[in-house]
Amino acid sequence: MRRSVTCILLILTIYNGMVLSTPSDSLKAVKIFGFKWHQGVVLIHSRNLRPVKNSYPNGLEFDLAWHYTTLNAWETCHCYPRLGVALTFWNYDNPEILGYGLTGLFYVEPVFGASRRIGFSVRAGFGLSYQTKPYDEITNPDNMSYSTYLAFPLQLGGNMHIRIHQKWRFNITAVYNHFSNGGIREPNAGINWPSAAVGLDYYIHSVKFKPREKKNWKEYGSPQTRFDVTFFMAFKEPESKMYLFSPGIELKASRQVALINALTLGAEWISDNGTRYKIEEAGENASHQKGSMALGHEFILGKFLFSQQFGVYLYKPYRMGADVYQRYGLVIRATPWFTAGINLKAHGHVADFLDFRVGVSF
Repeated sequence: MRRSVTCILLILTIYNGMVLSTPSDSLKAVKIFGFKWHQGVVLIHSRNLRPVKNSYPNGLEFDLAWHYTTLNAWETCHCYPRLGVALTFWNYDNPEILGYGLTGLFYVEPVFGASRRIGFSVRAGFGLSYQTKPYDEITNPDNMSYSTYLAFPLQLGGNMHIRIHQKWRFNITAVYNHFSNGGIREPNAGINWPSAAVGLDYYIHSVKFKPREKKNWKEYGSPQTRFDVTFFMAFKEPESKMYLFSPGIELKASRQVALINALTLGAEWISDNGTRYKIEEAGENASHQKGSMALGHEFILGKFLFSQQFGVYLYKPYRMGADVYQRYGLVIRATPWFTAGINLKAHGHVADFLDFRVGVSF
């Protein structure tokens, strides 16, 4: 887990240095320390998860964030964005089956109305987590949710921020939480739980966010059109100490339609070695190659792109599983032409795989 948190902090530090400002520069970014208490409920999306019905997770979250105050930051979203890391201890309310968890999330959080007493924000986060009770055929056969100690959590939701002092904000939060191992090992139904939370943020410097005039987003320049060529590598471990890597390529066009919104159309090809393993295990003879197309949407948050896609397989000789999928991605545009990040591919409520990717843009 130390490595997980260190990696998240390193990404945040590199991004601060490259894109916005150094955290110590309080004129550009104000450092925040915060905490929240979460109360949630596990959603049962599969019959296999009935043993964990009526589980109500609670969690204690600690935050370290930077809230940006400059005109450049404002112009990215007509808001003042925050970047941060959150470390949360979760009691899944079912210690015999689900155990406990520790999640480390890196998040992007545009804050709207920061200059007013009451503001609102939207948070999207991704990271790594550690769970204490993975599936075991003998000692924990009822845990169909996860089978590895390490997993990949996602979080999406919103916050209401109430200023009670120049340095203090009271927060009311509603988020949707998910984690799974990205299809690395079965079983992998994951845990999905919405949670509500209350907490406090402490700004180490007093800050007044300047009210600014909203402009027509096209005044900042012509709508962006981008073409991406992306190479990715997915990972699975179908059996202990058996590691399978699946390479792929994606071609995608993106067209900006609002200040922070773009629509996308993409085509993907993958040499799916996880499928090849199942073909060989079944003693069959079929191609493991897959080709698909996907429509999608991107949130443009400065150098960050948070994407969602809905795809359909056009070429899939081995007819196993669903013919449609979803993709969720978070990438950084380190330069106007180079991107790097992660994507999670899922078929319905079941994660297929997590991939790491790099790409070039034109």
